[in-house]
Amino acid sequence: MRLMAIGAHSDDAELACGGTLASAVAKGHAVRLLVLTESSYTGLAGNVLRTKDEAWQEAVDAAKVLGIQEHQIRFLPFPTKDLPYTAETISEIEKELNAFRPDVILTHWPFDTHQDHRNAALSTISAGRYFNSILMYEPMMPAGRSYVGFRPQIYVDVSDFIGQKLEALRRHASQYAKYGEDWIDAVESRCRLRGFEIGCKYAEAFEAVRFQWTFDA
Repeated sequence: MRLMAIGAHSDDAELACGGTLASAVAKGHAVRLLVLTESSYTGLAGNVLRTKDEAWQEAVDAAKVLGIQEHQIRFLPFPTKDLPYTAETISEIEKELNAFRPDVILTHWPFDTHQDHRNAALSTISAGRYFNSILMYEPMMPAGRSYVGFRPQIYVDVSDFIGQKLEALRRHASQYAKYGEDWIDAVESRCRLRGFEIGCKYAEAFEAVRFQWTFDA
């Protein structure tokens, strides 16, 4: 199976579906990461919290923890905090999808309160109109505090991979410096809740745009 995880920023996929990606890699499936913005970040006071080069290196370091190699990561040059939902964005995502031909696309949920996340979701759904399986991952802290309720429909048991997921988040040093171990604890707790819902230790949950059910070995 071929999976492509699409995130607006360099830490989004690890945050929401890092356990799923690590599990897929461990089971021999092909995984690609597509980051839609350069992912540099400047605070409201004008202080640089993450440069473009730091964002790339953090993404590489985190991905390696999940078993994903550098050549399996692709960054697009759209601006952080201003990712547009336009024909250009859709076309660039579509090029990547057509080149990799994923069986399953993982992306943001369109009711996330972060504008980049919303536009990433809408752009991916448009770009993936000819693909049969698109899952939206659950919004995670610190973004994603929506007025609409996420509907967990599809679960992945990540009990054996929760350690890799959390360590991958720590490798995003700029985010870890900002939010600390409380952030890690909160993410672990969400996965614990989803695991409890399906009778395992830890899980990640997804809402389906559409999903093709196959019985291949």
